[in-house]
Amino acid sequence: MANPYFPLIIGCIIMAVLIGGCSSASTAPDQVIQSVSPVEASTLIEEMGQRPEFIIIDVRRADEFADGHIPSAINIDSNVFLEHIAGLDPDGAYLIYCQRGARSASVCGMMRDAGFIEVYEVEGGLSAWEAAGLPVERG
Repeated sequence: MANPYFPLIIGCIIMAVLIGGCSSASTAPDQVIQSVSPVEASTLIEEMGQRPEFIIIDVRRADEFADGHIPSAINIDSNVFLEHIAGLDPDGAYLIYCQRGARSASVCGMMRDAGFIEVYEVEGGLSAWEAAGLPVERG
């Protein structure tokens, strides 16, 4: 007989993951996993953009990426992110974003669990980035 509370339990787990996102509360002492505002993300890009180990990852679908993305970003769809995570350097620095924040929160959790050292998530995603008047590349 199925547990009648199973859907509620699963829902609570999903909400906890989404709300927790890139919160640094459960990170290892040497990890920096945090959410940053679009303006803070822009500053990170200015400060770290020339470092080869700094990578901006858009975790939206390819068609969304083509419609507009943060300059210099690469696209790895969140639906297949686990297939690509082994190809990323866990000692690198990453700026992760999606459209509004749900998919990037999930990816940040994957990266935290995989031991990545430095991961930043753009709060509010590309929507907040654009609302802040920051540059977007099309195509």
